[in-house]
Amino acid sequence: MGGFDPELERRIRAFENAPADDARFTFWDWLALVALGIVFPVGLLIWGWPW
Repeated sequence: MGGFDPELERRIRAFENAPADDARFTFWDWLALVALGIVFPVGLLIWGWPW
């Protein structure tokens, strides 16, 4: 990383190497992903579509 503070580099390395035991998506995570990634953009497209 080069120019970063050594403490910051240590923290970043610790975060990157941490085990991802709780890296599961919950129902609410999936709902947010679907709403923000599909429903909301489609709604904006339909709303802005010239009739």
